[in-house]
Amino acid sequence: MLRHDLRIAVRSLVRRPGFSLVAVGTLALGMGATTAIFGVVNDVLLRPLPYADSERIVAIWERSTEEPRDVRLGLVAVPDFEDWNAGTTSFEAMALFRNRNVTLSLESGAELVPGADATADFFRVFGAEPVLGRTFTPEETRYRGPQVAVIGYGFWQERLGGRADVIGSTLRLQGTSYTIVGVAPHGFDFPRGARIWLPVQNNDEGCGRGCVLYSGIALLRSDVAASQARAELEAISTRLAAEYPEQNVNTIGDLATLHEVTVGDVRLALFVVFGAVLMVLLIACANVANLMLVRGTARRVEMAVRAALGAGRRTLVRQLLTESTVLAVTGTGLGLLLAAWGIDVLRDLAPGNLPRVEDIGLSARALGFAVLLALFTVTVFGIVPALRISELPFAQTLREGGRGATGSRFGARSFILAAEVALSVVLLLGAGLMLRSLFEMRAVEPGFQTDNIAHFSISLPSARYPEPEAELRFVEMVLDRLNALPGVERAGFVVGLPLGTTNIFGGFTRTDLPQPDPGQVPEAAYRAIDPDFLATMGIPLLAGRSFTSGDRMDAESVALIDQALADRYFAGEDPLGKQIDVQVSIGFPDTLPRTIVGVVGNVRARSLTELPEPSLYVPEAQAADGFGAFVIRAAGGAAILRAARGAVASVDPEIPLNRPGTMAELVADDTARHSFILTLLGLFALLAVTLAAVGMYGVVAFVVAQRTREIGVRMALGARAREVVSLVVWQGLRPALTGAALGIAGALAAGRIIESLLFGVAAQDPLTMLTVALVLLGVVALACTVPARRATRIPPASALRAE
Repeated sequence: MLRHDLRIAVRSLVRRPGFSLVAVGTLALGMGATTAIFGVVNDVLLRPLPYADSERIVAIWERSTEEPRDVRLGLVAVPDFEDWNAGTTSFEAMALFRNRNVTLSLESGAELVPGADATADFFRVFGAEPVLGRTFTPEETRYRGPQVAVIGYGFWQERLGGRADVIGSTLRLQGTSYTIVGVAPHGFDFPRGARIWLPVQNNDEGCGRGCVLYSGIALLRSDVAASQARAELEAISTRLAAEYPEQNVNTIGDLATLHEVTVGDVRLALFVVFGAVLMVLLIACANVANLMLVRGTARRVEMAVRAALGAGRRTLVRQLLTESTVLAVTGTGLGLLLAAWGIDVLRDLAPGNLPRVEDIGLSARALGFAVLLALFTVTVFGIVPALRISELPFAQTLREGGRGATGSRFGARSFILAAEVALSVVLLLGAGLMLRSLFEMRAVEPGFQTDNIAHFSISLPSARYPEPEAELRFVEMVLDRLNALPGVERAGFVVGLPLGTTNIFGGFTRTDLPQPDPGQVPEAAYRAIDPDFLATMGIPLLAGRSFTSGDRMDAESVALIDQALADRYFAGEDPLGKQIDVQVSIGFPDTLPRTIVGVVGNVRARSLTELPEPSLYVPEAQAADGFGAFVIRAAGGAAILRAARGAVASVDPEIPLNRPGTMAELVADDTARHSFILTLLGLFALLAVTLAAVGMYGVVAFVVAQRTREIGVRMALGARAREVVSLVVWQGLRPALTGAALGIAGALAAGRIIESLLFGVAAQDPLTMLTVALVLLGVVALACTVPARRATRIPPASALRAE
């Protein structure tokens, strides 16, 4: 029986290739897009991290009790971490780590290798047993301990030939020799992309609890819940705040699962995109359901003959469901091919900062999801049309000889079309809001110029540059060579490049005011710059003077502040000439009060979506350190970086360029995630509107064909073509207007979901809603006009003879 039904179904579909191709193509688009996005959601959000007991791995950090809890990878001071480690019972292992690019020196020059600093229990947290050798010992993670390294499996195979005798051999890293003590297991590369790990060797005599430099990681005991461990950290933090009120007041320990921290703020965005693509699938199913209803109504004579020959309602429903299943299976197969291609495209389009992007693929779970989608689609677009068609008055159809008209009412088709329009409105509105948000984001002034400005970072190894004076000489020599390059207008240096990866924050106090209580010390972003940095970046000087070549260690300690700091902490006063104590230092000690000599414009340092933070600047010659970024203003921007490599190598061939690029690229990277989500939502919205328009066109064309005689009578009686077209268009617009109203209501209800993804525009923006409604209604009107105008061109005599 099944084979018989399949043979009839295939034969029936082959006889109507137009219908079959449209139905299969619609399903393939909907299912392919949905499966591809599910693959992204599954691999990024749902799949466990690739570590043993990954659900028990948590990130730990310190945060201010005065700020709302934010689940992102935070930092912790080394002394506080050590107190946590000694006082907690909730963890099997705890460790600190910090991302870094390790300088690998070779005979051909130096290169940067992704890596990290880590404490002794780092690998134990992840259950990462080395394939060769061992991991770090506690003695190796002490200040000035042995120079050892653990290398990644891929680095061992690719760079060292997979030699079995690699343990005990040396690599020249950070300007000195490191002994390889272990090889990490295959596939382990935490933090993301790491290939070499060096031991954390913190100086206990440094800035202590005031230096929050490392990220924390821990493995929960199997019998301890995350909430219990968090409560324990909070209790220890409360005790530390009482013991060290100057550094730890209002500071509390916090934690979250590593998975939660890894996916971060992309969780909501991806679920919104997944919801959008499900709407596209529903529209596709609704389209096919409408096509099935239209085709079934057109086949009423065939169904009536089958019923007259003894086919019962169950037999007719089974036959129609078999046809639906054939369509669904064919659409699923093509959809999987589209999904495989789409996942590759998504991986290429995804921004580099999308977590776990390298893991995205068409997994077994995605294939299983596609099978469930196939069953779902058969249910949605197969059963309802089959039941409706089986209820047609077949006896009356036979008596009328097949001329029974369906009349002018859409019936179930009207409801389906309204639903399609409603879903399309929601999608278009979401894409419209994201588009307006992106425009608002790109209209933000970052506070610096981006055209024709290239940048690169450097990190000087402390073994070869142990003193700040040596670091300062290196920076000044490189600047001299950069400024001498053809086409370079100006070059500068900064510690804390805006929109870069390094941001330093520190407290400061005014010397002319009473000292604030512990925990009330104001904080500002801290940047060390050379005299040409502001001019190179186009950051305006608003008052006073900038730094000069005379602002060195043997001169007065000076500082610049930005307008945000002046407005907040010198409101109504002239800050020039006032003195501040800066509670952070890099390189040269910062023990003397600094005199404010100028006020500069605000800069959005961390993100375009965040308001400018109060910032203070100090001369690089009074705060030299072994890291920072060079900025170069030159025609062509990125092209100058090739020459810049030679300029740096002429000073020290073992110092590679880190993260070279342009400021325009940094700005683009800051909006990359938003652009990615907008691209997906816009694509799905366009697909939804196209499907809705095709569905509307198909149904209206069918209704017009059924009303050919009526139109002929109207034309014969003197009706004008414009009147007939208006009648048909209005008939199509009625469900569209209902759908638009429902869609706007649904979008208003769902506005809170996407509100956190928007910038500079409200989720209930009336202009966007009105624009979306008008655009969609215009598309629907056009889809209705085409078949209506075609019908009015039929001669009345021919229309009256139509059956």
